[in-house]
Amino acid sequence: MKKASGQVTLSSVSADNSQDDSDGEPSLSSFTAIASTVKFRNLRKRHLKRNPQVKAFERRYTELGPALIPEQKRIDYVLVHKNKYSNEYPNDPSKSMELQKKEEKRERFESSLKKEGFDIQKEIIGENVFVKLHCPFKRLCAEAEMVKLEMPLHGCANYPDEQPNCLNRFLEKYFETDNEMDYVSAPFMMDRINLYEGYEDPTHFFRPAIRSMLVDHILINIDIRTKEEKKDRGTSKKIKVDDESRICGCLGSKSNNDDSSNSKINDPRRIKTVIDKEQAADEKIYIPGKIHSLPYLLMKGVYTDSFILHEESECKEDQSILKDKYFSEAEVNLEENKSKETLERDPRKSLNDTWTVFYKFQPLWKIRNYFGEMIALYFAWVGEMTNSLWIPMLVGFGIFLYGLKVSVDANESKFDIPTNISDTERIKFEVQALLATFRSSFDNDATPYFALIICVWGTLFLERWKRKNATLAYEWDVDNFEHNEPDRPQFYGLKVKKDPVTQEPNWFYPFKKQMLKFAISISTLLFMMSVVLISVVAVITYRLFITFEYCSSMSAIECLITSSLISAILNAVSILILGKLYEILAFKLTEWENHRTQTQYDDALVTKMFAFQFVNSYASCFYIAFFRGRFSVFGYTDECVGDRGTCMSQLSFQVLILMIIRPFPRILKDLIIPLLRKLLRSRPNWCCRINACPCDCCNKINIVGTEDAKDIFEANKKLLSNFLERERLKSPLGDFTLNEYTEKVIQYGFLMLFAASFPLAPLLAILLNLIDIRIDAKRMLWSNRRPIAYIRQDIGKWFGILNLVNTIGVITNGFLIGFTSSWAYSFDTATKLTIVLGFEHIVFALKFLIAYLIPDVPRDVRLSIRREKYQVAKILEDAKYEEAINYNELVPQHKKKSARTGGDLSISGVEPQMKNGDITADSSV
Repeated sequence: MKKASGQVTLSSVSADNSQDDSDGEPSLSSFTAIASTVKFRNLRKRHLKRNPQVKAFERRYTELGPALIPEQKRIDYVLVHKNKYSNEYPNDPSKSMELQKKEEKRERFESSLKKEGFDIQKEIIGENVFVKLHCPFKRLCAEAEMVKLEMPLHGCANYPDEQPNCLNRFLEKYFETDNEMDYVSAPFMMDRINLYEGYEDPTHFFRPAIRSMLVDHILINIDIRTKEEKKDRGTSKKIKVDDESRICGCLGSKSNNDDSSNSKINDPRRIKTVIDKEQAADEKIYIPGKIHSLPYLLMKGVYTDSFILHEESECKEDQSILKDKYFSEAEVNLEENKSKETLERDPRKSLNDTWTVFYKFQPLWKIRNYFGEMIALYFAWVGEMTNSLWIPMLVGFGIFLYGLKVSVDANESKFDIPTNISDTERIKFEVQALLATFRSSFDNDATPYFALIICVWGTLFLERWKRKNATLAYEWDVDNFEHNEPDRPQFYGLKVKKDPVTQEPNWFYPFKKQMLKFAISISTLLFMMSVVLISVVAVITYRLFITFEYCSSMSAIECLITSSLISAILNAVSILILGKLYEILAFKLTEWENHRTQTQYDDALVTKMFAFQFVNSYASCFYIAFFRGRFSVFGYTDECVGDRGTCMSQLSFQVLILMIIRPFPRILKDLIIPLLRKLLRSRPNWCCRINACPCDCCNKINIVGTEDAKDIFEANKKLLSNFLERERLKSPLGDFTLNEYTEKVIQYGFLMLFAASFPLAPLLAILLNLIDIRIDAKRMLWSNRRPIAYIRQDIGKWFGILNLVNTIGVITNGFLIGFTSSWAYSFDTATKLTIVLGFEHIVFALKFLIAYLIPDVPRDVRLSIRREKYQVAKILEDAKYEEAINYNELVPQHKKKSARTGGDLSISGVEPQMKNGDITADSSV
């Protein structure tokens, strides 16, 4: 008999041994069978008593009988800790005590996991112990019901109403990448599991993204504190329960958005802010209500790492690697017998074949199924922006060609090459003429029309995205997700009050303390903005100093390089460095503010990041556009270079430099650094061979089991060939969406704010986005760890920021046309102001008209939502009054081979059944 996570599997008893003896009395095997049955029933009763929430589910689900496919125990989560124990340091009491505390906490956590139903296996690889966790199907179902997850209903597919035409068939054949079917969905209920699609297959009932999210949600909400620790608040003050409800709605709201945190379980933002209980208790500042879950254990070093595994793929893995992803050899053999199904369930290969191809549409459904809605919505938004840029790109390229022709004709007579100069001087003269021609081609008479087109495009893009977002949210069943958001595990309260919604006592954080923290955060943001402005002034001073002191003795090309080019590069480097410093500071400040829900946390972080990045990225451009040449800096007048003294060409050059240089740090981080790390990890392969390793890497490799120095190379090769070790060495993806949204919104700002100065910006944005999407696809599939999947229904605060950028862009482009471009150079100030006001009024009127005429939700989606509500209500109402279902009549009878014993597996109910002396039990759940 084997018992694991609340389930019992009994080995069969031979029929020969179960027969009665010649005297007609029961044999010993019969008594054994009866005793086993009684013991099984007692274990079952105790299990259901401990877990009443799964009682109805088990009673209903195990009646499915032969319809069930045995669950494969896949590794859902991996925890890592050092292979060191307290008894290894008898001469170091402090070290021994520290390790002993970690062991106790680890044992308590793993004991809690077993009570939750998890299967746990440990594997020692090198210096680390890998704790492999498997969450059983019924525990996932309980968590899905708790978070009100919507699941597709069985036999309720949504077929498209329109008939495919020739164009649709052509696009589907050569460019489409998604073939998933949309289903009517309803909130998951365990006692109605037969209503949902794929209920007979527990291994694949939850798609990979949902499975990782549910397991992560369980782990970060397991509290290992004892009852005494929960009562101990580290302070002598009594906590009052009052009826006061004077608290900000955003803090007291129970409208829920996310089932867990928005970053990886071992993200420093989630770990560093967890209060250390021992330290806080000593200082009498222990925060009540803070649970000791997995983030706390990671912060304390109880576990050194945690991650989830990628799905198996035939692209880069062989069958030997698959053995590391299952709990037993029998399950690997079971998977080998299902080679066709394995091929069909290869999400990474499917994504690699479609997502990384430039000419195909993005497989948004596949991305959502594997990485979750939050990441899929980001790629949907980037794809929508890139697709909508094609028309502005063509218009901008045409305007650039027109400006280039005008510039060539205007400069043809100005740059007549002298005949009595050397070849070197001739080359310098030709390069100078080419640069002048190219620089002046951006500022021409078509500039105002392109600015108008870009401003209108911004509104059209946002309206198209609202419709696309509404369609995806409906199809992905997350259109009502924001209303079910739980509190963040990192949130802690200092006061108990009655919740204004539920009227139940709940923890709250004092409003005054929250406002004080917000004020400190705003002050820090303003200080960092001042630092940005100081850096901009420093770069301007450098350029002026070089221009006035050294350019007189240089050629035009040398002066351009040392003044304009180097100053632009210095400004870009300053932007990158200050941006990285503020990013770290923003994370710490947002955690310190103690937001209740993940949505509030994300919104606060996004607001801080964009407010700083707006000043950091655009300060130099605003200076060139509106202040250069109008003021003096340290006695130097920064005049613009051009035929009419306008700064349009310098602004175009600055925007070009910033748009090209900004992606380089990400390329360094995403491609070059991981490649260097891989090369460094392979360094012992050659240095240990010649005993020239500068560190103790060779000594560390010896723990694999080889002591001979000649075998160190093979030992290291064996260590790195282990699948779990290779996954551990992969770089975490980090807060992917925050970084990517920030970069793309800044790029969108260059398009909107300074469109009049650089008509090639849409072309550059398309090229950068196409390359960036494919780089992200490759590294997410093969180079980075698999991220935790999170559910989102929209892009959140970023949409409001895009609207703000659109509004500012209209004003900026109006002033660029009236005061900076050469088109309005000859007008007086009053006329220029009239041009600005006229441009703004025309654009705002068009934007309002477009937003009014285009509905936010497509008509077919609105109709589908109403139809789905009716269908769900009818299905659930019919299921409420249905009679008991005979599942053995629903599904044809058949037998399956047991993955563990190789014998026939009969599943006829919850309890063992006696048939010819054999005892069988449920082994499928």
